[in-house]
Amino acid sequence: MGRPGTDSHGKIPLAHKTREPLRVGMPRWCDMFTPRQLLGHLTLVEELNRLKPQILSELGEEKGRAVVTYLQFAIDKGVDYNSRQTRWIAQRGQVSGTFGRHDFSLKWTFGEMIFVGPHSGFQWCLSQIYDAYDGITALVPSRAKANLASIQNGTAAYMPTLSDNSVDLVCMDSPYYNNVQYAELSDYFYIWEKRTLSDLYPDYYKRRLSDKQKEAVANPDRDGGSKSAHLTYEKMMADIFIECYRVVKSNGLMTVMFTHKSQDAWEALTKSLIENNWIISSALPIESEFTNSQHIMNNASAASSIFLSCRKRIAQSSDPAIWSGLGGTGVQQRIQQAVAEGLEAFQALKLNPVDEMVASYGRALRVLSEQWPVIDGDEAVGPIRAMNEASRVVSENQIRRITGGRLKVADLSPEAAMAVTLFGIYRLAEFPYDEALNISHSLNIALENKSGGYVPGDRFIGYGTQGASAGRAAGSDAEDHGFYAPLVRKGSKMRLARPEERHGKRMELPRTEWDLLCGLIIAYREGDIPVARAYLDRHADGKQEMIRALLEVWNAEIPEESEKRGPRHPFWFEMRPAAQDFSE
Repeated sequence: MGRPGTDSHGKIPLAHKTREPLRVGMPRWCDMFTPRQLLGHLTLVEELNRLKPQILSELGEEKGRAVVTYLQFAIDKGVDYNSRQTRWIAQRGQVSGTFGRHDFSLKWTFGEMIFVGPHSGFQWCLSQIYDAYDGITALVPSRAKANLASIQNGTAAYMPTLSDNSVDLVCMDSPYYNNVQYAELSDYFYIWEKRTLSDLYPDYYKRRLSDKQKEAVANPDRDGGSKSAHLTYEKMMADIFIECYRVVKSNGLMTVMFTHKSQDAWEALTKSLIENNWIISSALPIESEFTNSQHIMNNASAASSIFLSCRKRIAQSSDPAIWSGLGGTGVQQRIQQAVAEGLEAFQALKLNPVDEMVASYGRALRVLSEQWPVIDGDEAVGPIRAMNEASRVVSENQIRRITGGRLKVADLSPEAAMAVTLFGIYRLAEFPYDEALNISHSLNIALENKSGGYVPGDRFIGYGTQGASAGRAAGSDAEDHGFYAPLVRKGSKMRLARPEERHGKRMELPRTEWDLLCGLIIAYREGDIPVARAYLDRHADGKQEMIRALLEVWNAEIPEESEKRGPRHPFWFEMRPAAQDFSE
């Protein structure tokens, strides 16, 4: 006789392997679980199905159904922490869940829990469900209070049981744009639950897989591309915010938790909020991610969630506000002041640079939503423009802070000012061309395509064009020798050219302070401190202190993780002590 869940030959029955197949594109069961794991999970499912009639008979329909459901949740917990997709978290000394990265990525090595014994993995799963249940019931200390709570399962875009102006607070953890495809990931559990719960909840489990169409996320596969996904998310969130506006009292509050570093995501969410008569009254960053989380490690991602507090806009403005007004009266100037005040308040929170940037978005959006609609000439100003203005202010503040006030962006030549500002925001990473364009508007500096040698003008920054071949730039500025311009464009993306990518002639005759910084780094790599000091003395022409301050900014903004990776940019190791040497 075979083991539980196997046939007489000890094999997993074919029905277990083929019943309710996953949709095309998802990993197969044999890819997601080892045979041992799959046997253990199926054995638990079969045992729960065997015990289900007895549980329902002894406890009654309502209580029995609840017990069966919680036991299936324990099985779900085991499925989550016992698959080929788990990993070992050294910092915590434990196994991660399957969705530590919010995807179905396969791991070269994975952690695994044992199935039998008093300290087995499933025993831990049961204890987790017990703890969760105890925590929920502790919130309802008496049966009398329990009758005051009403739990409804449905879409936030349609709440027919709630009357107009009847709710004091709406609190939502909204979908994070394209960061997590919740329904697609939930299929992982849906197909297991369907085997034990479909007869108890026939309406919910009547589908083959979970419903993807009603989910308020940006899903390019579902919506036919990134642009359509953006519009779909914006529309679905707008429907939710319209319904929330209907049910919230005139003096009520709505809080929206959101964590995403993409400005596209922020624009979609906040535009839906503002256009549907919500004012973003405050924004507060709350630490919410484990520091070594795979969601944020090495990804310049936010480690905190931003809580947006929103109030209903009662009075509608008939005339649009002006973006740039005289005497500091424009929305742009108000954003600058609000972000500057916010940066002072954030100091006590010790936020990382990305969190500080994202928190500043909230300050900018508060001003924009209070003054909505806003125009700049004939052009409507949207959330992205306000967030880019916040980014610029944050970057300038970082530069002043790093250099102890010795370096101000306004003291630099236009091309160097733009380069330093972009470096303060993005470091050496790519960023959308449109974002650079918005920031250039804020600085009153034009972006110009410069395909060869040129002399920087009054108010512009040049960019070269990178070709499709790796490391080779197209156009006469390339010549396989590098870029004259400090910026590089490839398609819709831009980035700062690394020092070693700059053209030798531009470094020999530096035109701006940013050129001097790049040339100094190259000189140091070629001949250490003596050569770098000679380069500085030869070209700085009274700007030595400014270049030293720029070097401090460079060293401070290069992330520690990149330094540890090493050989790709060896000057990341070298320049940190060099700054101190130059200052002596």
